Amino acid sequence: MKLYLCGLKSYQLDLGIECMAFTDPRLERTLQGIKRDHSETDRRQRTPLTHPYLLTILNTLGHTSYDDVVLRAAFTLAFAGFLRVGEFTYQQTDLDTGNAFCNWFLTKSSIQLIAGGAHLELNLPASKTDPFRHGIQLTIAASHAAGCPVMAMKSLIQIDSHRPADAPLFCIESHQQLQFTREYVVQMLQELVIRGGLGPGAWNGHSFRRGEATWAAKVGIRDRQIQTLGRWRSDTYKLYIEYSREQRIALLQRFQQAQTLTQVHNSPRRP
Repeated sequence: MKLYLCGLKSYQLDLGIECMAFTDPRLERTLQGIKRDHSETDRRQRTPLTHPYLLTILNTLGHTSYDDVVLRAAFTLAFAGFLRVGEFTYQQTDLDTGNAFCNWFLTKSSIQLIAGGAHLELNLPASKTDPFRHGIQLTIAASHAAGCPVMAMKSLIQIDSHRPADAPLFCIESHQQLQFTREYVVQMLQELVIRGGLGPGAWNGHSFRRGEATWAAKVGIRDRQIQTLGRWRSDTYKLYIEYSREQRIALLQRFQQAQTLTQVHNSPRRP
């Protein structure tokens, strides 16, 4: 309902109509009453694709099959660059835009290997946080280890030399060059986690961003740094970070131990 009201307000602003009604406190109270009468729908569960899980599914992929090389490059690039699924996938209707495709979606020319492969530059033409399509330049560092996005991209470039520079960065099948859709990515993710023995879980498109934020927090990257890496404009990134049962127990133990030490320190001393 709030999204509908935002759209209505935007439409009225475009028409030059006064919008004071949208700031009326009675409207906010009405919305609060509706929320109380109608319980919230259950949040969709999303299993975070953390780095260990990513390595597990990469181990199920080969190194010679074209589709496997594409998936390895796409998954590692998405993880290292905190990419949204919509930022590296596309539909057939997007291809029909012709020359305008490169203004919205990744092409082969969006990738530049720097310093012999020490890192790569990714030119993201459009994203959720770049609505005016100024373009965002992302630096993806090489890890020189399993799951390295630069190594995976090198392999893709070598096997993908038959396609022009303005072609989509990723596609399915070397010769048919089918569109690399969100549905395909989610389907393959769900198949690969089963193949890797991770269980069905709740794997979907949000598993990438949720897993990246969760893993970053686990390895000690600070909140604001996570926000910067993920290009979040608000504090919503905190909702993406999940803590395991063991982590929650450890946090509670630290909290209780600190509380005990504080009580001992503040207790009156006997003369």
